Amino acid sequence: MNLKEAYSILELDQGADADLAKKKYRELTKKYHPDVNKDPGAEDKFKKINEAYQVVSTGKSTDRQDVQQRQPRQSGFNPFDPFNRQGAQMRQASHIELHTTISFKDSVLGCRQELKFNRQSKCPDCDGQGEKTLNNGCSQCGGLGTITTRRGNMIFQQTCNKCYGQSQTENCAKCRATGILDVEVSVSVNVPGGVVNGNVLRLGGMGNYAGGFMGMDQYTDAHLHINVTPEDGLSLQGTDVVSTLELSLLEALRGCSKRVKTVLGEKDIDIKPMSRNKDEVIISRMGVNRMGNQRVILDVKYPKDVNTLIGVLDDAKVT
Repeated sequence: MNLKEAYSILELDQGADADLAKKKYRELTKKYHPDVNKDPGAEDKFKKINEAYQVVSTGKSTDRQDVQQRQPRQSGFNPFDPFNRQGAQMRQASHIELHTTISFKDSVLGCRQELKFNRQSKCPDCDGQGEKTLNNGCSQCGGLGTITTRRGNMIFQQTCNKCYGQSQTENCAKCRATGILDVEVSVSVNVPGGVVNGNVLRLGGMGNYAGGFMGMDQYTDAHLHINVTPEDGLSLQGTDVVSTLELSLLEALRGCSKRVKTVLGEKDIDIKPMSRNKDEVIISRMGVNRMGNQRVILDVKYPKDVNTLIGVLDDAKVT
């Protein structure tokens, strides 16, 4: 049934407003309801009136060709969609962009972040529909106009064969007929060790309500943007923390003990005699998730003139 036919069956001029269409629909269903009208053909007329009102209220044809070319409605069983893909006509919903700042230590060892943010959630009063179906008094479908059955993980809806889907709706007051509510949520997020400044963590399903699919609520993602506060003297390369230790030539030649910064505080390390510039001292398990290491790169300062160098070598008793 197309729009032109639907308006004709409802005895309306094409383009009539929604209030007039609803009023006419109620008049005609009351007139042709099989429990009231016993004339031959009344039942078929009643079914066509219901179908016509569906077409007018949604603006969508029920012709087979049109149905195949468009996405199915969010609720109800579509005969050309045997898998009953509820929610294939998803609402437009954006991802949520979140930001958090963590210390360099937490970026290396990992941490948990407690987040609070607002998102669009499905209205529980109207199940995200924006309107509520009023009880039509039918004992077979419970007054809903449809009968829902479940087969395994699949949900099917069909028009009640007693009341023929006759029903009335009213706008949901809680969500103001939008089907969604702005709610504040609190989540605890695990930030893994090894993240760097500018990394983005995907929080699946923590975004805005996007409709239903196979009887399950669908939400977009939230994206957590990580800002890492720099730590003076420390940087991250792969799974290792890297730092630089400045030494005099005499300290490098003789060997010495030095205190260096780590993500877990200061630690003493031993410098071997005859160490050279760019040599590395490894501090085990001081990197990402305590699995990586810390690499301390030696920066040996050489004298600027020959006489000073000779003096250093003499002090080190190197021949």
